[in-house]
Amino acid sequence: MDGKMIYTFAFMFLLAVRSARSQQDVHRVQCDYGDTSCRCNESATACEFNLRVSYLQTFTRYPVRNQTDISDLDGVVHRINASGDVVSYDGNIYEDGYTEAATVDGKTFRAFIAVNGRSPGPTLIVSEGQTVIVNVRNEMRGQSITIHWHGQLLKDTPWMDGVGFITQCPLTTGGTFRYIFKAQPSGTFWYHSHVDGQRGDGLLGALIVLERDADATYFDLPGQHTLVLQDWWPQPFIDLFTVMHSVGKTYYPSMVGVLPTHAYSVSILPDGSVHGSIPFFSGLINGLGKHSDVPYESSRLASFQVTYGNKYRFLVIGGQMLYGYKVSVDRHKLTVISTDGFLIRPVSDVDYIIVYPGERYDFVLTADQIPTRYYWIRAETLEVNTTAFGPPYPSLGNSVQAVLYYSNATKPTSKDYSTIESTSRSCTQSAPCIAVNCPFQDFHESYNVTCINVGALQLLKPSSNESLPSNDPTGSQEHFLNFGYSGLDGMLPDNINGRSFMHPPAPLQLQSFDITDLTCPTEPYSCGEGCRCLHMLTIPYNNTVRLVLANLGRESHAIHLHGHSYYVLAVGYGSYESSSGFVSSTNELLSCQANENDTANFELQLCTTLHWRTGLRPSVRLSPYTLRKDTVIVPSGGYVIVQFVSSSPGYWFLHCHLDPHHLEGMAMVLNIAQEMQNPPPAGMSTCGDFNWSLSDFYSKLSFQLTPTSVLSQTIVPSTSMTHLAAANVSSSLAPQYCSCIGWTQLAVAVAISSLGALTLMSLPCIMCLTVWCKNRKKTSDASAKIDGLGLNIHNVNVKM
Repeated sequence: MDGKMIYTFAFMFLLAVRSARSQQDVHRVQCDYGDTSCRCNESATACEFNLRVSYLQTFTRYPVRNQTDISDLDGVVHRINASGDVVSYDGNIYEDGYTEAATVDGKTFRAFIAVNGRSPGPTLIVSEGQTVIVNVRNEMRGQSITIHWHGQLLKDTPWMDGVGFITQCPLTTGGTFRYIFKAQPSGTFWYHSHVDGQRGDGLLGALIVLERDADATYFDLPGQHTLVLQDWWPQPFIDLFTVMHSVGKTYYPSMVGVLPTHAYSVSILPDGSVHGSIPFFSGLINGLGKHSDVPYESSRLASFQVTYGNKYRFLVIGGQMLYGYKVSVDRHKLTVISTDGFLIRPVSDVDYIIVYPGERYDFVLTADQIPTRYYWIRAETLEVNTTAFGPPYPSLGNSVQAVLYYSNATKPTSKDYSTIESTSRSCTQSAPCIAVNCPFQDFHESYNVTCINVGALQLLKPSSNESLPSNDPTGSQEHFLNFGYSGLDGMLPDNINGRSFMHPPAPLQLQSFDITDLTCPTEPYSCGEGCRCLHMLTIPYNNTVRLVLANLGRESHAIHLHGHSYYVLAVGYGSYESSSGFVSSTNELLSCQANENDTANFELQLCTTLHWRTGLRPSVRLSPYTLRKDTVIVPSGGYVIVQFVSSSPGYWFLHCHLDPHHLEGMAMVLNIAQEMQNPPPAGMSTCGDFNWSLSDFYSKLSFQLTPTSVLSQTIVPSTSMTHLAAANVSSSLAPQYCSCIGWTQLAVAVAISSLGALTLMSLPCIMCLTVWCKNRKKTSDASAKIDGLGLNIHNVNVKM
């Protein structure tokens, strides 16, 4: 063994020791089937979770093997009997060694997407600054998936954002994908699919990032007091969207697959704007609820325990697809302390918190009521019946319930639900209710509800001067984005500035060079009556960027920006009729005219050049206490001004989080500092279009296999591949590692290979890897000789 070889082995041994020490700081969290939450040790440097995504059936138990594997071929269908017990149809008991049956709303028998055997998936709990590793395996048949880490900044790792065809290729059936990112910032976040409508079918869960050295005066138990809100339908959400997208409306469901009886128009908010384009069917809290047709005895509801005299932090996640929910707890006042992960100056004596899709709000509840009683936790849609006499217009009553109970009482069962007294707050003129985060300026005075909206919220602790953007945008970095104005005839698809988003065939973050002829035209009138295209906005590095999120339509939107939190500078509202409280016109500061004399009809319809009306500009100023969010409601007829610094290069998705709007095209990409974007990890899967010619086809028909004897001397022993696999180094990547073939380069390549490689790599493995590279070099030399002889050898498989 020469000196170079000895140096190499010594160098690699030192790297292995160093890696082994670092691996001791990785907490591989046991997250078994049925676990509702999985928590990482606070002292660990990194936290590793395994998530398995599969298609399961509601009301069905499945056998569990080794705590981590289920047999989806041996399910047993169950029902809830008149006594409230979950029983099998065959009369046998299936409990030990079986998953819980997902009873959802007590009514729907359908397929759903499960994460580790349940929906929502387990709550992942980590601490701020930890490195989070999530190994995702797609066990669904015939569907690809991604996982988006909603609200996490992912600085320098934009390809971990989990958006199909923007940051990665969707994970296909049977495949695995390893997400790695830093848990920043702290607070309440969540994970969900970013493919089609899979989030509405169950692919979502909570991600809680604990604050370091939190000085709290309340119990913070995220594994017990996290509420994931959902809306639920009897068929896959993409089916509902397809109907709505195809014919512009949806229909009342009777039986799935049966021709419906009549069309559904829309439901209305108290301000007269549209709320629901799909009829409400059921709601869920943590995967459990009750359809209006189902008696309490035949349902299962989520329940949350507290102890009298204590204060508790509750975390509410807007995981629903379409509806805004008004969250309340009977006989308990709430103190709102956080939104979208940022602590705010507490807002006390709150009766309702309105949570739209994508938003998160945390509140503190004081357990000061009679401890032997049960109390309803309610999430009710804001829909009202405008055909009745009003205002105030009566609620449609579409809601989902959970139960708050004290430790003095027993955990409620189905038999107890019907005995729970309804003690929801009565709002009167002398004692009005307080609602946080209304999607309009205020309720009509007849409702006796006072709104405290996002424009009035402030951070608890000031942002550092270094993180604050300047008060004014840099150069031309003030951008007006008009969400969903569908024209005077109301027939254009959902869009931003008249452009409906079209996903590219390959991920922008990985293969932007493969994307051609899809981007939107930049001229204001070039879209005519609307475009469907790859809508992108290019932003330079480290600029102060101001976005004016405008809504000239008659439907509120929840706008989410990936990879960032923005400062909410101002909220503007439309004008309201005094008699009804309905929106009557858009905010007077906004104009669609390119100039005062512009009367171009299609320009006014699309409003692609929105701007401030001449001489009218809102006065805004950023302060260290200005609220930060990553998802904000843009009110009907109004606007929200947000600001951030473009310090995180990447392709970042911006879209409405009401999924029918997003899926139809209310989305775009912010391409921030393309020249400074961090390249993706080696070996990250690519995808995209494929095209070939007829002549290529005919040439393949004449293909003849050539002898392989010339390459026989380069065959590598199978033990080498065994050690490579044990070292967690993919054999398919070995040629990349060996391409530079220098011994020092080889050592460095192995050292920076996949996490955990060196801790498992033995000395024989290192030697086998060396043999592999030597033989690889022989292969290259042999190939060069063959090319020099003019031989045509292609597609030759060398067995390992």
